[in-house]
Amino acid sequence: MITVKMPKVLLITNIPTPYRIPLFNVLHRELRDRAMAFKVIFGALGYPRRQWRIDMKDCLFPYDVLPSAHLRFSDPERSSFTYSGLRRTIEQEQPGVIVTNGFSIGTTKLWFRSLNRSTPYIIWSGAIGSGLREHWLRRLHRRLLIKRATGFVTYGSRARDYLLELGALPEQINIGINTVDTAFFGQQNQDKNDCQEERQIKRLLFIGDLVPRKGVDRLLKVVQLLARERHDFILDIVGSGNEQPKLEQMVQELSIKQWVNFIGFKQKQDLPHYLSRASCFVFPTYFDIWGLVLVEAMAAGLPCIASLDAGATHDLIQNGQTGLAVDFSDAAGVTEKLNWVLDHPAECNRMGQQARNFIEERVTIKKTAVGFITAIERALDIKMTRSAV
Repeated sequence: MITVKMPKVLLITNIPTPYRIPLFNVLHRELRDRAMAFKVIFGALGYPRRQWRIDMKDCLFPYDVLPSAHLRFSDPERSSFTYSGLRRTIEQEQPGVIVTNGFSIGTTKLWFRSLNRSTPYIIWSGAIGSGLREHWLRRLHRRLLIKRATGFVTYGSRARDYLLELGALPEQINIGINTVDTAFFGQQNQDKNDCQEERQIKRLLFIGDLVPRKGVDRLLKVVQLLARERHDFILDIVGSGNEQPKLEQMVQELSIKQWVNFIGFKQKQDLPHYLSRASCFVFPTYFDIWGLVLVEAMAAGLPCIASLDAGATHDLIQNGQTGLAVDFSDAAGVTEKLNWVLDHPAECNRMGQQARNFIEERVTIKKTAVGFITAIERALDIKMTRSAV
């Protein structure tokens, strides 16, 4: 009896996170159903800035953790790992195809390996570039990694366009929409029956790291303008970070303390409480390659006011239907939008429901898995074709 070896897919990423583990569980199941093995290689278990509590028993897929060193940078938001032992691990696993995380050190190691090994690799990326600010050396590095890649899975349309700009071919790119366990956030808020019209105090909600890039400073300026016109709201800020003392000082200087509530960091299981009592979610970022928190808020049925400077806004917000896309540098314009939201609860409830429906139909983990599987099957087909020549 001849035993046919199942092709193995190796996925290399940085650390286990609460929003990636559900995706990897689904990929493991979907690939197994297609007679493919799946294993995840983590660069590390975590690093100090990340406060998530992860139970590795939630990982229903095989995985290994490399003994990587965590590289620190002057920018506290930057983080990288050395992926020590990656080459040895690949030789032990003998994968048919490798999916690798962005333009990381791990991907660079795969590029060097590809010079004398034929294992196809797929780059999984959300990068959208930084326009004229992007250093030429960084672009050259990325072009080189792209040139030897067999395929790509991107977070969304802006990431796809960036890859095309760097030289990837359209037929090489699949979108695996960047998402979370949307069912968790949707089910938690299905019984949200307390009518917004009956609330005397309306709650605006921000969730995210308190770091300069997230734009909470410009959100506070909007709160100052809004407080000049009305007093029936509170901004809940869920999150922590090194910017918090500066933001708290700003609240004092703007005389808006009674309208701003710093709640602190909360784990995933605690977020539905804050989403369920909010009237509107605000996403003021200066720059985000995506923005998973926007997916969470929309899945929970919240009307969202989202920055044009986030990748997710371009794919998820249909202006006036699934949310409002705004330029947060225009504080007066954002204040006008927030006033409308707070004064029109019935219309905004409908917008929130349309947002939830949009996520349920188009932005589920199952949809994301399709993008991965299409890219993987194409890479294996190309490998078989080359082997037959």
